[in-house]
Amino acid sequence: MLEGNFITVKSELLIRHIHQFMNHKLSYSILSDYGWEILQDWQRLNIVDNKITSSKEQVFWYLLFELQIQDEVALLHDKALNRKLDHCIQFLQGQLDMPDNCVGIRPN
Repeated sequence: MLEGNFITVKSELLIRHIHQFMNHKLSYSILSDYGWEILQDWQRLNIVDNKITSSKEQVFWYLLFELQIQDEVALLHDKALNRKLDHCIQFLQGQLDMPDNCVGIRPN
């Protein structure tokens, strides 16, 4: 299953990028560019099925979407957003249950 492998690998890298950004060791533009890189890599897989295969995939796409629509200030300083994103990260790492209201969809 290409999708599961993709989500596992990209989740680890995305989490690393987010932590570096939150610790001011990575710029917002690089974090944003990495999000676009993930989308390009997904497109190269040429997966036409829009059906999410797991809760991990759903949270992954939700997290990526939030990173793309939020600005730098919100990502760094919005405490409610930070709690939500942190819960998503911990879920992807297998540390917490699935967060509420994280409805991610596959990009087409």
